[in-house]
Amino acid sequence: MSEIYVTATPPTPNGDLHIGHLAGPYLAADVYTRFKKITGNNVAYITYGDDHQSYVATTANNKKIDPEEMVEKNNNIVRSTLKSANIDVDLYKNPLGNNKHINYVLTFFLELYNKGKLKKKTKDILYCDKCKLNLYESFVKGKCPYCKSDSSGNLCEACGQINDPINLEQPFCTICKSIPIIKQYTGLFFPINDYKDKLNHFYSSRTTWRPQLIEFCKQIIAKDIPDYPVTYPSNWGIPVPIEGFKDQVINVWFEMYPGILESIDSHYLHQYGIRRENKHKQTLVQFLGFDNSFFNSVLHVASAFAIEKDELLPEHIITNYFYLLDKEKFSTSKGHAIWGGELLKDVPSDNLRFYLSLTNPEHMQTNFSFDDFLQTNDKFTKKWEDTINRYIEMINHDFKGIIPKNAAIHYQSSSLIQRTKKNLEKFYDLEQFSLRKASFELEDYMSSIIDYLEEKVLPMKAKDDFLYTQQVANVTYLLKALSVFSYPIMPTFSKKLMRNLGASSSNLLWDTIYDISTCDEVGNEKEFFYALNIKTRRGS
Repeated sequence: MSEIYVTATPPTPNGDLHIGHLAGPYLAADVYTRFKKITGNNVAYITYGDDHQSYVATTANNKKIDPEEMVEKNNNIVRSTLKSANIDVDLYKNPLGNNKHINYVLTFFLELYNKGKLKKKTKDILYCDKCKLNLYESFVKGKCPYCKSDSSGNLCEACGQINDPINLEQPFCTICKSIPIIKQYTGLFFPINDYKDKLNHFYSSRTTWRPQLIEFCKQIIAKDIPDYPVTYPSNWGIPVPIEGFKDQVINVWFEMYPGILESIDSHYLHQYGIRRENKHKQTLVQFLGFDNSFFNSVLHVASAFAIEKDELLPEHIITNYFYLLDKEKFSTSKGHAIWGGELLKDVPSDNLRFYLSLTNPEHMQTNFSFDDFLQTNDKFTKKWEDTINRYIEMINHDFKGIIPKNAAIHYQSSSLIQRTKKNLEKFYDLEQFSLRKASFELEDYMSSIIDYLEEKVLPMKAKDDFLYTQQVANVTYLLKALSVFSYPIMPTFSKKLMRNLGASSSNLLWDTIYDISTCDEVGNEKEFFYALNIKTRRGS
């Protein structure tokens, strides 16, 4: 048995997911997972709340609310939004107070410590004397020392480079806005440099990682990599169980990889009733924003090498860039955001999923605007619905609602289906994974169906009943294939089309794409994409 485990970056439960998040790893992971399932693979989509993230602590502090209550509330909101977007996660866990998760992370951490893989070091750290807080990650902001963009401590989202917070230009405490001082702390650090040769060999064997990620990794290992802080003096996170470090917590980014492994183990145990073993092939596929590249492709891989638990290294990593809103970056503080849960009250999931695929930020920043979304949606849904309803009208009027199917597939229909099938197999799978190309391929396929109707089917109606029947049957082949082709991106539309072809959604299988023997009496649903009830909803 071969298993594929798909992960998307654990969402931080300090609020809902906005459409920039949805356009990134969450939709992509869902599309890939759906494709692998209908092609007969054993695949599970796994993620979890990033409960111990520093952004939880700073958000709770700024909003004057209890962080644990906020985590529980927002994880539920995130789950609800994923469900509304038809993003089907097989396992979503809460690490906060989760003994299985915490014990797994501690076992991983202690094994590294006991093997001498972590260094004890004394180092400078920014400190807010007013708040009595050590400042790292979301507790401090300033200008990135590399690209000069606004940046939090330890990571610049703009350029993806890690930083030492003491090197930020114009740093300030995000709690009280005061200028910090420099103090020292003694913590545990992970020497990534020790694994540069293994990392280099690993990167050279990646065939599906996008070029920008490979180049990023090569640049990281081309120079000395600073020892990475594994512990921080803080009271939010998993406490370090080692004498002398009891006032510190494990860095949440170092928690993430063992957290993923524990999720996989838990899902496997729940699914099969036995513990996961390494006797058969297991593949880890990760979808993430490019700003998280260092952690997933450098830190996590090096830690797996260090602990000699590399049976589930990220074989495939698919990254995306930022999705902009009206040409500007999403900003919660400025109210420049559209929250997924709110938007999906007005916008059906398939309509949004298709547009997010068309405009996906795969290799560069792309943009969402309501005007463009509405115009694109109107053209797209009208084109698709008019074509399908045209077919249904022919079946009702000329064949009394019974779908003709005793016809050989015409070479033109077969070649169109085969060409689209081959292209989508590339775009839905990992060698050339692309939501943009897949959605454009679907649009092109529908245009070809329209051409076939106008050039092959309608001219035969008044000339030859037999050939006309044969050609209408070929449209059934084309639409049956469309229902399967569209399923990864538009699962609701796909099932509705299959239903209106008189077949069951159990026929949504990639290998039976030419099988129309199950098609029977045509359905009569007119709307295949629900109408929008659009309102501009921006976060605040």
